[in-house]
Amino acid sequence: MPLTRRSALQSAALGTMLLDWAHAWAAEQPFTPEKGASLQLLRGSTFLPAEGEATAANIAAFAAATGVTVRIENINQDDLPSKTALAAQVGSGPDIIWTQNTTAHLVADKLVDLTDLAKHLGDKHGPWYQVCVDYGTQDGRWICIPIFVVGSLLNYRTSWMRQAGFDSFPATTDGLLKLCQGLRRIDHPAGFSFGHAVNDANNFNYWLLWAFGGKVTDETGAPAIESPQTLAALQYAQLLYPTLINGVLSWMDINNNRAFLASECSLTNNGISIYTQAKKTAPDIAADMDHAAMPIGPAGAPTAQNRVDPMVIFRYTKYPAAAKVLINFLMEAPQYPTLITKSAGFTTQSLKGFADNPIWQSDPKIAPFGKAAQDTRSVSWPQTPNPAAAAVFANFIVVDMFAATVSGSMDPKRAMHRAQQQVQRIYKKP
Repeated sequence: MPLTRRSALQSAALGTMLLDWAHAWAAEQPFTPEKGASLQLLRGSTFLPAEGEATAANIAAFAAATGVTVRIENINQDDLPSKTALAAQVGSGPDIIWTQNTTAHLVADKLVDLTDLAKHLGDKHGPWYQVCVDYGTQDGRWICIPIFVVGSLLNYRTSWMRQAGFDSFPATTDGLLKLCQGLRRIDHPAGFSFGHAVNDANNFNYWLLWAFGGKVTDETGAPAIESPQTLAALQYAQLLYPTLINGVLSWMDINNNRAFLASECSLTNNGISIYTQAKKTAPDIAADMDHAAMPIGPAGAPTAQNRVDPMVIFRYTKYPAAAKVLINFLMEAPQYPTLITKSAGFTTQSLKGFADNPIWQSDPKIAPFGKAAQDTRSVSWPQTPNPAAAAVFANFIVVDMFAATVSGSMDPKRAMHRAQQQVQRIYKKP
């Protein structure tokens, strides 16, 4: 059902203060929506109902203040890349897609230039974190607006960590391996996805590649995944894999949440959604868990791959100005910081002006997620994102290289060589 002016005014979710503020904001903000504008926003279903409800309330306030009708459609988050590609190909569909990671770079020529909106937001609430600039721009123009970064940290059971012989979470890859070996020994194994989990598998495997100094391409864009550093990462994965819970080769994003909350898995990489759910349904697990940054490997520097959520506007829309106004509204105070608060730390600010959100001081187990944007590398590192890097990411080339190695279907050198050839074909370089 669309959120119209009338339904918005009747919505119990709208507070008087938000609605009054929205009217004042609409009269002063720099973009003017087209008369009679209506928008369709496609997004992935949220893990956190409170975030979805807060977003719906914010959009209802926007509709009431501007008269712009907005319809929200929720789909499985793993379907967002294909839906985005289809809309770009056929030239019709949602006006705005709240998508993920590098998807915008695959369809950049089909997207509205958002440089003016990005500059407005950056001047008012910024600056933007560098990873958001990387994901937001291509060839000098903004092709999307990164609305949030979703942090992925190590979620672990503290009592089992201690039983495995550790007083604190290890800060190095060597320590992580020893911890996982200890957890397997006490029958409480860790679990990391080597399947086509868009978030968890990519986050873990890109981190693992970088932690050992590997990279998909060098600074010039030349394919560079075949290297001694990548080989070392693959050999490490061979040692790590036997310590893990069975089934991780086919794990999707939901599997580690379920395994951890069922006490089948003692350690995994994930957003804060496990902790949030545990506080509601398994308080004993919530009390016995904590979060840690990804360990530092032989490369000697902290590395992290976290999900970035950009919003894109398609050129086929009849209402590009209204779409800009909607994104502008969602990233304004007070509703933007309120949305972060209501997501309980699942979403992290993409603009530094919102970094002091009280949620990061509310609970020491939540606090580490507040730094997700500043610690994140783009998947194209050390290059800036481009369509080729986005295609490498979308085709799970890095994940499949590790999966082939740990499953034994290929030895590390062969898996690495295959990945090099795949990257070369995508980049069209010998």
